[in-house]
Amino acid sequence: MKTIEYSSTDGQALKADLFMPDESGPFPLIVAVPGGGWIRGHRSALRSWGELFARNGFAFASVDYRRASAGAPAFPGNLQDVEASLHHFAAMASTYGIDGERIGILGASAGGHLAALASLSSIDCPAPKALAGIYGVYDLMAHWQADRAINSVTAPDKTELLLGASPFSEPLLYHQASPLRQISHQRRMPVFLCWGHLDREVSPQQSAHFAETLRQAGYPVTALELPDAAHLWFSEEDPEMAGTHSARLAAPLLRFFERSLKQ
Repeated sequence: MKTIEYSSTDGQALKADLFMPDESGPFPLIVAVPGGGWIRGHRSALRSWGELFARNGFAFASVDYRRASAGAPAFPGNLQDVEASLHHFAAMASTYGIDGERIGILGASAGGHLAALASLSSIDCPAPKALAGIYGVYDLMAHWQADRAINSVTAPDKTELLLGASPFSEPLLYHQASPLRQISHQRRMPVFLCWGHLDREVSPQQSAHFAETLRQAGYPVTALELPDAAHLWFSEEDPEMAGTHSARLAAPLLRFFERSLKQ
């Protein structure tokens, strides 16, 4: 693994951890966007996944991006960071031993939101050839409502921190920032979605409704619901440790990217 700087913003370096197979390339690349509720998280959280993908013939880049805080909304800057990572690896593909025509994207939770949005709505970056979302947020208004139903109305809301506004003051912004609202017939890349039935952080309906709507628009969708899984496991479990949720996901996720990027 090596750490590279893929961009910078306001004098702050944006970095990625790049995992490569031992053989000679070029290799298809997975750009991986970690979660953290848009306010925390780090590229190192996906190290075990990077090692697994590299052993299976993929380059894997786990990327950092701008985080939200009180008074400093992250959107659209964090989406622009993910777009910049796609630009960088496509432009520098030969330098890294990557096939710039075979780039997919993967994201978990808040990272799933950004990965999906980059895949569906971005026009200023290379469109990923495949998208995988793990318990992602795809409808921000519905996510805001679900959080409000669980938490006190006085508690800090992560979606409002992300966007800097409530859905009632900036409804168009919530629409523009929701992958569900950006689905069109234009791209229709293959999509893999996985979520846990017991998730209380991000409603399982986020993924189920997203999958249904993508299918209605003609996207090839592979969906996997884990009946006894909740949230956070993707970044906390080793995918090579038997019996974990990550281990149950590993084989179908690898098969999806094999079909989408290697065939």
